[in-house]
Amino acid sequence: MKAFLSILTACFLASSIANAQLESYPIAVDVKEKSVLSIQGKSNVVDFVFDQPGEKFIRKKLYITASRRDDKLFLSENSLEIPVKNFTSGNRMALRDFHKLVKSNEYPVMHIELDHVRLSNEPFGDVGDAVIDVTITGVTKRYIFPVTAGKNGNNFTFGVKKSINIRDFDLTPPVHMMGMLKVDEWITITLFMECAIRPVDQAELVR
Repeated sequence: MKAFLSILTACFLASSIANAQLESYPIAVDVKEKSVLSIQGKSNVVDFVFDQPGEKFIRKKLYITASRRDDKLFLSENSLEIPVKNFTSGNRMALRDFHKLVKSNEYPVMHIELDHVRLSNEPFGDVGDAVIDVTITGVTKRYIFPVTAGKNGNNFTFGVKKSINIRDFDLTPPVHMMGMLKVDEWITITLFMECAIRPVDQAELVR
């Protein structure tokens, strides 16, 4: 399974590739336990969150090759399959509605695929925009996800956050109690990652 984490290495790669002026740059990534994917939504009554820890959909150790052309970053590991039934929530009713909405039995995974990252050449903060194709219930839509990055001790932290409309995927928000409880059509996808990143040759030395 290829890893969505690859889109988040932009801040490290932007400076490394530019300075080295290489056509490709191999790196090793060690994913930390704090990594998590969240989907946030709300109704006219209550907010809800679906969470999935990174260990459920991303390998702990990854090897990625990046290439840069002008201000665009392309990565060898650029897609992810997210198991829908691995999400958890304190709101069981909302989670049940979510499974029904995305037809989790018929479509057990969501697909996310990176086309490229447009780099801002900033080492931290707003490091660029990821151009991503999201597939839900067999419908694919393209979005631009802002990518942010920081440093926490010896580890890098990365994040993407984007609000999307579920109607983009021909989905209709659930309605309950004869229309008294209505789920909003907008959801917010957030991915937070913490990881160690180093060139592959250095990673081999510390094994």
